[in-house]
Amino acid sequence: MKKVLVTGGTQGVGLETVKLLLEQGYEVHITYRKSAGKAEELMQENPGRVFAHKLDQGNLEEIEKADFLTEHEWYGVIFNAALGSGTVKEYAEQGDPLKAANDIAMMTVNALGPLWIYKKIQPVIEAKTEKTKLVFISSVGGGIACFPKFTLSDGMSKCAVAYLAKQIAAENTHTPIDVFCVSPGAIETPMFYSSTLKGMSPEERKAFDEAQSKKRLIQPEEIANLLTYLLRDESTILHGGNIDATMGLGTRPGIQTEAGLEHN
Repeated sequence: MKKVLVTGGTQGVGLETVKLLLEQGYEVHITYRKSAGKAEELMQENPGRVFAHKLDQGNLEEIEKADFLTEHEWYGVIFNAALGSGTVKEYAEQGDPLKAANDIAMMTVNALGPLWIYKKIQPVIEAKTEKTKLVFISSVGGGIACFPKFTLSDGMSKCAVAYLAKQIAAENTHTPIDVFCVSPGAIETPMFYSSTLKGMSPEERKAFDEAQSKKRLIQPEEIANLLTYLLRDESTILHGGNIDATMGLGTRPGIQTEAGLEHN
């Protein structure tokens, strides 16, 4: 049974990806930071198929001690765990005048975390002779386009992920390791709700949806379908690609500013 690791696998895109991977016959390993209850639920519902590992990918020491990362010959790794402009406040201590704690958390969790995990598993996957699939998740903001008034460290950290994927892909054009980056647009996830949708009235939400590309938000299961496709053999031709999964938002980023949306 092929083993796939999904970082941040207890909610949003990560959770929907886990569900699809189970349907497709994979053994799924997930990481979580706070969602121990959901992680335990997934393991109980899928005994011998789901394995959960507590890991704060913004903590270098935890990654260094995470032996599970090197105990398995991963068929695929989906680098999904990330902070957004809303959720970072739950991770970083607030109150400093420059909001530097938020910036540090963004760069550490979103950019350095995937880098450190990759460096940890690199000797294992490079020693394999079979295919390995690495899928990084960036964002429309930073990975594809730039938006006025978007939180700077958020966009910078997502841009770093896109670059990391591109660099690793360049180093593996002659190996069995396939590398991809997916840059989604506005997804209806708990993270996006916290950063953007939470304060909207029903009327404001309706107007917001109407202003989006295709007049709706992307659903987590749509991105999950793309991520699981990239684990298939035929995805090799996309090696090194930064895939625009924004329904056109990356092509026309003005949609967000035209709607008066600001990311703080």
